[in-house]
Amino acid sequence: MTAVRIFFDGERVGPLFRRATARFGDRVRSAVRQTAVLAANEIVDRGRDDIAGAGRFGTRWTSALHADISEGGGSIRIDVKNDEPLWIVFEEGRTISGNPLLWIPISGTDAEGRRARDYPQSLFRVNRKRDGLPLLLTWTKPAQPRYFGKESVTIPKKFHLREIARQVARELAAIFKENLK
Repeated sequence: MTAVRIFFDGERVGPLFRRATARFGDRVRSAVRQTAVLAANEIVDRGRDDIAGAGRFGTRWTSALHADISEGGGSIRIDVKNDEPLWIVFEEGRTISGNPLLWIPISGTDAEGRRARDYPQSLFRVNRKRDGLPLLLTWTKPAQPRYFGKESVTIPKKFHLREIARQVARELAAIFKENLK
């Protein structure tokens, strides 16, 4: 086998290159770490804004989004996570079916935010002839509707967290270049 060696000004380029990169290695590693932190913060900030702008999602939903940065094996990893288990429903959109019905609380009543089985008073069911919508009413006089039944509901896509992460990933080169200066 024949080896090719490159010399520059009488010195082999291999050792010269290693010395030059060693000089800049700490600077490059520092810029990469800064880039990872900035990218993670940007994903979380944009993601939280997206969640907040998607409707009535409070701090429980926005603070559940976070990013962890880890380093090893010559690479830096940004893990974006959401601790709210139902986030995926609003990220992808889903159809949720009842068994046989979903009981949905009527807005403006004391049932709002409670499951029908957890409602403190006894309820009875009425099947309405006009629109076929079944209702759960209280036994008080006059009976007050608290829930209506549906076979299924379709939740539209409301969050765009994956798109935000991809967009920030496309901006990494520019962020890195700025940090390297």
